[in-house]
Amino acid sequence: MQDSGAPNGAMPGGSIPDGPVATIDLRALEHNLERLRTRLGAGTGILAAVKADAYGHGAAAAARRLQGRGVRWFGVATADEALALRSAGIEGDILLFGPVYAANAIRRLADANVALTLADEVGLSALRNAGARVRVHLKVDTGMGRLGLPGPRAAELARAADRAAEVTLEGVWTHLARADEPGRAPTLAQLERFERLLADLHRDGIDPGLRHAANSAATIAFPEAHFDLVRPGIALYGYHSGDAVAALERDLRPVMRLQAPVTFVKRVRAGTPISYGGTWATERDTTIATVRAGYADGYPRLLSSKGVAALHDRQVPVAGRVCMDQLMLDVGDLEVHPGDTVTLWGPPGPGAESLARGIGTIAYELLTRVSPRVPRRYLG
Repeated sequence: MQDSGAPNGAMPGGSIPDGPVATIDLRALEHNLERLRTRLGAGTGILAAVKADAYGHGAAAAARRLQGRGVRWFGVATADEALALRSAGIEGDILLFGPVYAANAIRRLADANVALTLADEVGLSALRNAGARVRVHLKVDTGMGRLGLPGPRAAELARAADRAAEVTLEGVWTHLARADEPGRAPTLAQLERFERLLADLHRDGIDPGLRHAANSAATIAFPEAHFDLVRPGIALYGYHSGDAVAALERDLRPVMRLQAPVTFVKRVRAGTPISYGGTWATERDTTIATVRAGYADGYPRLLSSKGVAALHDRQVPVAGRVCMDQLMLDVGDLEVHPGDTVTLWGPPGPGAESLARGIGTIAYELLTRVSPRVPRRYLG
């Protein structure tokens, strides 16, 4: 969907909308990109993480806008995500973060000029036997414990890749597990291991190519982790992974605003139970507004009786259990009508980060779980 020109807080069109809409402000995305760029040296580029449909924002639209602002690298999690970007006309470099072992998938990705991650000897054998020449980035495990091999084994794998005619070693990378924490020691220890591996490769006469380690948190908090590329994800979309990092960069703008219409309004007496299980009841005479959004749209059920939303410039609480397709709000004495717009998160409502924190999770999860059935409406 394109920008309808409807004012903030109003849904496009004159009738009651069918359901929730996620408004994606591409101008905010550009703003966040430039804020991150101010922290980089002249020799450091950006690899934008657009995996998981750009954290729920729409990978094709986000990548097109970032590509238009000079971003040349994009990171994805699956082969389908990589190929979808190519189908959408993304011409820049794409790195698939996870290893691929199936020969047909390797060939398809090589044909699409997608760079692949090399994580172990099994992966190298698969790449060599796939029948295609592939670009690879060697993943080194410096302390994340998820993918890749530790220093000496990673160095030996790099030597084997350098000898293999079927692969081109284009980069070496690692992932930082604790860059969003106040303490610096764990991240500095990871960077020391990474630099030791790079030094070993140089001694062997192996060019590591593009070196990259920094996620969003390290892009902001660890300039020593910038190397040739940084890989911001959540920061591009306006959020942080921890308070320590947020204190260092306060000018990011949330890119997504999730809104939904009121579909039913009724006045109820004190003591009226609301929603499944009767786990919540009104404490006074009040107005209950039913909203056409639920956990099938991506609004977490864990926010039952805990979440808040914005309605007519007021913060109002979620009343009772969130349903699959609907939720209820206790709006007190506000004058509310079917068709009025509720902001579930994003300006002028609560932030996805604060809602997530209230249920023991992170903004990433809320953003990426917005359902495909929720249309994305792009501004800018």
